[in-house]
Amino acid sequence: MNNIKESQGQDFFDSAFNLYYERVVLYIYRYCKDWSVAENIAQDTYITFWENLSKVDECRIPLPYLLFVAKNKTINYLNREIVKTKHSTHLQKEEMLTASRALECSTMSTVLYREIEFLVRKSLTEMTPKTKEFFQMSRYGCKKNEEIAQIMGVSVKTVEYRIMSALRVLRKNLKDYFNGH
Repeated sequence: MNNIKESQGQDFFDSAFNLYYERVVLYIYRYCKDWSVAENIAQDTYITFWENLSKVDECRIPLPYLLFVAKNKTINYLNREIVKTKHSTHLQKEEMLTASRALECSTMSTVLYREIEFLVRKSLTEMTPKTKEFFQMSRYGCKKNEEIAQIMGVSVKTVEYRIMSALRVLRKNLKDYFNGH
């Protein structure tokens, strides 16, 4: 029985690593601006994840936990760097302090909001220009499909098709945040 549980834990860990490692590295890099440091912190994050695997609910998406751990490890790194660079330029210290404070002030919901916002922006770049335009008119411009059709000189069915295409891209990129909806 214990071997089955360990095997499931290993599968859960492997899955979380394969799905989220690059995203965790990118998240850390935004603050430390050094790829090798970001990868090292990400590896430490996954070690902590492995050590606490029994506490992480396998029914839930592990990304919020990983980002929370990565955030704390990045803050610790930045604070150590601030102390190390006492004699470095004032500008370097200010940059590190700003990054550290930004992370410290981030609540988990803020971290997730930023991550989702980043993925929405990324999704918009993956859409064709027309699909993006139709989607933005619908969602950001609060226009009805009929209004968009009239403005763009197309049928309502074309508007519906373009918006559905946009939603497919968003669903694909945001699948980790929503349970099958």
